[in-house]
Amino acid sequence: MKIGNSVRVRKGVKSPDYENLLIEGWIGRIVGIERNILTIELDSITLSELKEDYIIDSVMNDYEYNLICLEKDEVEIVKPRDSKNDTLMKQREIDFQYSFEEEEKRINEILNTEDVSVNLENLNRYFNYLKINLIAPCILTGMEDFDWEEPYILGGWSKKEYEKLKLTNPSYTDEFEFIKLVEEYDDWKGIFVSVKRISDKKVFSIPLWDLKVVDKKNPNFQIVSVYSSWMTNYR
Repeated sequence: MKIGNSVRVRKGVKSPDYENLLIEGWIGRIVGIERNILTIELDSITLSELKEDYIIDSVMNDYEYNLICLEKDEVEIVKPRDSKNDTLMKQREIDFQYSFEEEEKRINEILNTEDVSVNLENLNRYFNYLKINLIAPCILTGMEDFDWEEPYILGGWSKKEYEKLKLTNPSYTDEFEFIKLVEEYDDWKGIFVSVKRISDKKVFSIPLWDLKVVDKKNPNFQIVSVYSSWMTNYR
């Protein structure tokens, strides 16, 4: 094995950083060799398949999401699936999407004020921005369990009752079609959106902060992600 070879992680191999994460099948190029340890840069296809939680956790813990270090016997040589430029472009795309500095810059541009904290005045500014830029078609789902669901998921409440309530209440596992922004908001839950549940066409009003865009390639994905980051980090 030498620098530049494409390699695939063998069956049963787990991440050296996350002991419960199975990384078999991941493919990348060798960019460094030290004795029996290989430093592997993941190719663009593997990068495209990484889970969002993995990328965010890696960024927050100062790990290189695009690199893995493995022993030689944990990988096998394969033919490359992409070019080095493909990998670089995918890295730039991910860096731009998950960089806090970039998000901070975008928030400042949207609010155009020295005080970017979450307050009613800035919510009004953000509402006007979203009214222009957040457009259909846009399919949304829950970021995590909604407030009403938490006791049933974490507190061990009746599963039967939970399933019954989901018929008339929105669940974080549902998918929703964006309809419009709701013309009222507060400094705790922020801006609300009117959505239609795809499974049964029921309409709900849900805080945008509780939602994320399903399709990461949809331009609305970044818009909603930056808004959620603002609500989370500037309260």
